Amino acid sequence: MQSLREMLARGGIAVPAIVFALAFAAFGVANEIARVAVYVLQQQVLDPERGGSLAFSIAGTQIDYTEVLQAVLAVAVIVAALAGMWLLVRRELRACPECRSDIPASASVCRYCTTELSPPE
Repeated sequence: MQSLREMLARGGIAVPAIVFALAFAAFGVANEIARVAVYVLQQQVLDPERGGSLAFSIAGTQIDYTEVLQAVLAVAVIVAALAGMWLLVRRELRACPECRSDIPASASVCRYCTTELSPPE
């Protein structure tokens, strides 16, 4: 797997379009996971026969806890996915000992300063 920076440098407009489409789809999935989790939580916490709700009012405006919780959970799912992808990309790079540039872990010569590198450990 190549770093996102290298893919964007070679891919032109197609790669950002694909990344945007995948991000949009990931947000939809994360939002649906959060919606179902909040629904299950609401069913467990509230008695459906009493018609309770998780809401409060500020200056006459009704604010629903479930919508806030759903948004927070969706963001948390997306952040977790991005952190996982970042760790995968970083695992395949290492820093050149001379110029400190990010280079592929399997490189034997730095492409920036042409320093010969020892094999990765």
